[in-house]
Amino acid sequence: MAKPKTKIEYLRKINFLSQKEVADTLGMSQQYYGRLEKRPEKLSLGVALELKALLKVNHIDDLLGEVS
Repeated sequence: MAKPKTKIEYLRKINFLSQKEVADTLGMSQQYYGRLEKRPEKLSLGVALELKALLKVNHIDDLLGEVS
């Protein structure tokens, strides 16, 4: 398995969720979610808040950036 590049991808994987599962929960296509996962700076506030809850993080900032 490839090392996650973004924090969102990392958080999704440690929560044992597929891109499809997250996309379905957020009401979007898997392809669109995949683009957001690669470019989290494109997240709308509403989607960021839903992801924050789904991925069990305390702050929206925890979703942004690359994994070091």
